[in-house]
Amino acid sequence: MFASRAARPALRCPIHSAPVSRRDLSRKVILAENKNYIPIRTNLKGSALLNTPALNKGAGFTREERAVFGLEGFLPYDVHSIEKQSWRAWNQLQKQPTTILKHAFLASLRDQNQVLFYRIMQDHLEELLGILYTPGAAEAVANYSSLFRRPIGCFISFPNQDGMRAQLESHLHDINRVADVAYHCNDTKEAIDLVVVTDSEAILGIGDQGVGGITISTSKSALYTLGAGINPNRILPVVLDVGTDNHALFADPLYMGWKRTRLRGKNYEQFVDRFITHCRELFPNAIIHFEDFGLNNAYKFLEKYKDKIPMFNDDIQGTGAVALAALLAAIKASGQKLEDQRIVIYGAGSAGMGIAAQVQDGLQLLSGLSRQEAARRFWCVDRNGLLLESQGNSLRHSQLEYARPDEEIKTWDLENPDIHQVNLMDVIRNVKPTVLIGTSTHTRAFNEEVVKEMAAHVDRPIIFPMSNPTALCEVDPADALEWTDGKAFVATGSPFNPVELNGTEYSIAQTNNALIYPALGLGAILARSKTISPSMLMAGVHALSDLSPALEDNAPGASLLPDLADVRNVSVSVAAAVVRQAVKDNNAQDPMTIKIVNGEAGHGLEDYIKSRMWDPVYRPLELVD
Repeated sequence: MFASRAARPALRCPIHSAPVSRRDLSRKVILAENKNYIPIRTNLKGSALLNTPALNKGAGFTREERAVFGLEGFLPYDVHSIEKQSWRAWNQLQKQPTTILKHAFLASLRDQNQVLFYRIMQDHLEELLGILYTPGAAEAVANYSSLFRRPIGCFISFPNQDGMRAQLESHLHDINRVADVAYHCNDTKEAIDLVVVTDSEAILGIGDQGVGGITISTSKSALYTLGAGINPNRILPVVLDVGTDNHALFADPLYMGWKRTRLRGKNYEQFVDRFITHCRELFPNAIIHFEDFGLNNAYKFLEKYKDKIPMFNDDIQGTGAVALAALLAAIKASGQKLEDQRIVIYGAGSAGMGIAAQVQDGLQLLSGLSRQEAARRFWCVDRNGLLLESQGNSLRHSQLEYARPDEEIKTWDLENPDIHQVNLMDVIRNVKPTVLIGTSTHTRAFNEEVVKEMAAHVDRPIIFPMSNPTALCEVDPADALEWTDGKAFVATGSPFNPVELNGTEYSIAQTNNALIYPALGLGAILARSKTISPSMLMAGVHALSDLSPALEDNAPGASLLPDLADVRNVSVSVAAAVVRQAVKDNNAQDPMTIKIVNGEAGHGLEDYIKSRMWDPVYRPLELVD
């Protein structure tokens, strides 16, 4: 605790029992175990300090801090550790009777005490992830205007677009006021590492939700911090309010967004382009994460910006990346090759086509196939059956290259040859796939007949029913394992309990994007990458697949993916792979990171990554003028 600049005692690290000098603290690289003893400098005192979530410690302020910052009389006498505070908050949370009330409790805690919010989330990540994000966030999004208490994030509305730059600058100044920028950067423009933006058109399971989509941006931002330790004070959640086609919102007198049908066409694209331009000027090193944009717009902006700026679309790239990591783990565990797979994707929407695109990239980068050769490994089935070239204009752009030639099915044994539609069972019977992925939200579509037909031709079928929530999953993992005598590799989109079968317990991998996208973002931020290239994404995928418990010796029934509870350690390995690839691609711009990767800095990359990860602990405060 530092009362003034005149008399500053040496900061002692309890782990090493050696003082941490001021010179050490000013260096770019700081030992991971020392980082949380670096003081945060602030001029806030009394109620202003208590009302600043990024700095507030509640009952955790020490006796000395209470004296220096004028907090006596604002707090009860006893000092409580963050462990005790987390225990109390957890008990309070358990008394909330519904998911939406638990979500509201967590949001309120975040608005009061940022560190405590992240601590309780980290301590109970698996239990609370579904409350903070899906499915809990969906209910909060749909009821955003009714539940509104305190604005969080940045609201950019089309009618106010002329003030867009000033609005973003205001958030930059606000972040600089409380963020610990002195440790991380030398320029206020470097104070934002990540922008998470949505236009709320295609929120998972509930569609267009207008301005309420800010809850998705804030929740996704929190997962970057929980998963990879990205400083929450350096993340800007944004909603682009371009109207809504949700008529229930128009009828709601409490709705807080712009009451107009959703903006489309040239005006919409120019509005988004303007936003990207201002972000690049104001936050030149920030990653821009696109979330829950409509399918056509999502692909359009991905194609437009992926080679120009460091951007990422989780709905397209994140789902595909984690699915590919699970697929690679299954292939490695069974001694197969990626290029030998026959892949059927049931559900050709954004998630399904995103998975196809990522696996296609893997076939090109890892197996050396051409783009056309890689596309021939897929059979994609939509609501109208197998995608065929003759469907022409009815196919979306993202589906076109996966459409099969009509000539191919002329010799097939079809269930209804007189109907110009090839159903899932037709595809399974004729293609004899090695991999079956579901993104259809068609409950129990992978029935016993489908699974047994697939298993009749494959020694170790790979079955990924990835639709969310659990009720919409294509097959229960217990059924898939029973129908294949335990031979199937199974990964799901929703969490499932382990399955007991013939004396073996099978852990079911959840293809949760949080296992990869936070680490991908962290790696790109530390490298200050010019773009997030396909090879960087693939490096992260490979690193995640290598951490699969299923690859360990004598591990029957082991999960294809690491446990989400271990996501912080997973993120260190994945981020390190991303950073190394960024340097290899000449995509990295951060001099320190480049030196570390090249072995010129005297620091290991993994240790450096740990030193830059934000932890939910109370750091000492230093009072300044």
